Amino acid sequence: MDASDPELLYASKEPDVDYLIQAYKTTQSDLGEWLDRRQRDWDVRNCQWAGKSNDFKKHSSLLSTGEVFPWNGASDQEVRLADELIGCRVAMCMNAIRRAHIIATPTEHNDVARAAVISNFLRWLINSRMDEFYAQCELSLNHLFEKGLAVSYVYWDSHDLKQQQAIKMDEIAATMPEMAQIIADGSMDSQIVELLKENFKVSKSKGKAMLRELRKDGETTIPITRKVVNQPRIKALTPDEDIFFPSWTIDPQQAPYCFHVMKMTPEQLKAKVASEDWDKDFVEACIESNARGADDVGNEWRLRETLDTAETDDQTIDVIYTYQRLLDEDDVPGIYCTVICASVPELYAKHTLLDYGSGQYPYVVTKLEETSKRLYSSRSYPELCESLQQVLKVETDALIDRTSLATLPPLEHPLGRAPSAWGPGVKVPYRTPGETHFADTPKFDAGNVEIRRFIKEAANNYFGRNAPGVDPIEAQAKQQATVDKVFGHLKQVLDQVYDLYQQYGPDEEYFRVTGVNDIQKFAKGAAGERFDFWLQFDVATQDPQQMVERVKAIAELGGMLDKNGTLDTEALLQVAVAQILPGAAETVMLPTETASAKAMDEERQTIAEIYAGVPPNVQEGDAHEAKLQIFQQWLQQPDITQKVQQDPALQERIDTYLKQRQMQIMQKQNVNIGRLGTMPTPYGQTAAA
Repeated sequence: MDASDPELLYASKEPDVDYLIQAYKTTQSDLGEWLDRRQRDWDVRNCQWAGKSNDFKKHSSLLSTGEVFPWNGASDQEVRLADELIGCRVAMCMNAIRRAHIIATPTEHNDVARAAVISNFLRWLINSRMDEFYAQCELSLNHLFEKGLAVSYVYWDSHDLKQQQAIKMDEIAATMPEMAQIIADGSMDSQIVELLKENFKVSKSKGKAMLRELRKDGETTIPITRKVVNQPRIKALTPDEDIFFPSWTIDPQQAPYCFHVMKMTPEQLKAKVASEDWDKDFVEACIESNARGADDVGNEWRLRETLDTAETDDQTIDVIYTYQRLLDEDDVPGIYCTVICASVPELYAKHTLLDYGSGQYPYVVTKLEETSKRLYSSRSYPELCESLQQVLKVETDALIDRTSLATLPPLEHPLGRAPSAWGPGVKVPYRTPGETHFADTPKFDAGNVEIRRFIKEAANNYFGRNAPGVDPIEAQAKQQATVDKVFGHLKQVLDQVYDLYQQYGPDEEYFRVTGVNDIQKFAKGAAGERFDFWLQFDVATQDPQQMVERVKAIAELGGMLDKNGTLDTEALLQVAVAQILPGAAETVMLPTETASAKAMDEERQTIAEIYAGVPPNVQEGDAHEAKLQIFQQWLQQPDITQKVQQDPALQERIDTYLKQRQMQIMQKQNVNIGRLGTMPTPYGQTAAA
């Protein structure tokens, strides 16, 4: 298929359906070798191979050659190294996505304040409205690591729900008495029927029935339409089943065409006629071709081996959304969508200009690795670890087989006189001592254990897992690179989500920010408003101990270098708690005002107890500095000063209290004392400038 063909350059009122069908089949054919690789990926990850049995043993009856090694019934275990590596990476990335900070950055200097609002709104939109977001992210990640490609379909979902609503004559009479009178006397029945037809989109016969029910029963039902969904959505597409670009594609957004395959039931197809104005003849032809079994044309590659021989009864129909970058008669570029079916020549469901304002295909595509400029060149995790998994399986089977031989070695006996039974307590007659005995068993092979350990270490090193023997710096770098790649994919997704919201969303929407009581308002703003979206996450924060060490280091640096008090320790503590206890920071962290009030109340209670004669008992981990300041302010009051001078016992309790507080404060500064050899001089009191 030549990209310079007129059919792939210029739009027309009537698309060349046969040409598009041929382009679809050619694309699949060109991707044949890549599709075979993806099938192999699936086999490796799911541990599928020829002759596999349900009891995980080798059986000659399951092999075409009829020969097995080393013997019939030997071990044939699943070793899920690829699945383990993929699962580990998916879990790491999902953790990063859920804990990431979504930041909108303005493209103009005067948009900083609005950028903060948009950041909060987008986080709310994902967590409150796009309920499929995280599930689809997880599916895309599995595709990325298993198949080497991740494809996200970003679209605006808007559909209505029709339902019947009861209406009574009493209600009509209360609001429109003249209308009720006309219905009752029957003087303008034809006009009322036309009014019902126009307002409620019903047939003439339905309108007459509604009128009769109102007159006879005083009540009828009217069909109302309610918008139930109106929001952006994302969907993870399977790269080797749902979406196809030309085999030579470099940048998917610059491809002249692509094919998005959707499976639909006959009922769904028929509903499209009314909801999206699909061609009725096309729909009927699709259903008829499916009934004849013709829908599998050009899709032989999709047939996978199953674990059993049961045939599936798939009643769905492959409908192909063909997207093309075309020029109109004025050479204005646009993306055109033509809905076809590979088994239905000449006919199509619709042919329209995609009205998304971004001017992009509604897809975000990301490769696992950038080893070549071509889209379909990326390798996958199963491809990269297949040899390691195979060696690990061989050694695992060998270990099990050796253990089986040691548990029950082969029994040697005189020819023609095999024991009738063998086991504990069984009597075995013999003529010559030792003529029936176990054969020598293989000795324990330490090399097997060493090889298996080596394979696992090699996999951990190559893929950057946190494990003994793996350089933690190198592992962290590889993990961060993976997270950054995933975040790059989601950045493009969020760009398209915001573009769609700018185009189709309501002008204003109220939302709630987590941890803030007041309801926030988001105004859609001017059309074409541009922001860049970023996700931030440091993989090191997944280790709570490392996070604690980082906070300690920052706090120490602040004590030494923060001469102007620019370090916000409360914000630092908030960030640390949020990373160490995701989702719990709002529960365990008090707002600054609340914390100050709490400290005030607790210290007042302490003062009352000391004044009443209760000996002080300062607890560790308290807000010592803040409470000491409150106590000293109380102590400086003239009446309190006079009372202390007159009461030696009260003076003693106060002195004890002050010593306890100061000792706790000093212990918190022990790090600086050990480093400096003395108490650090408070900034502002030093001689040096």
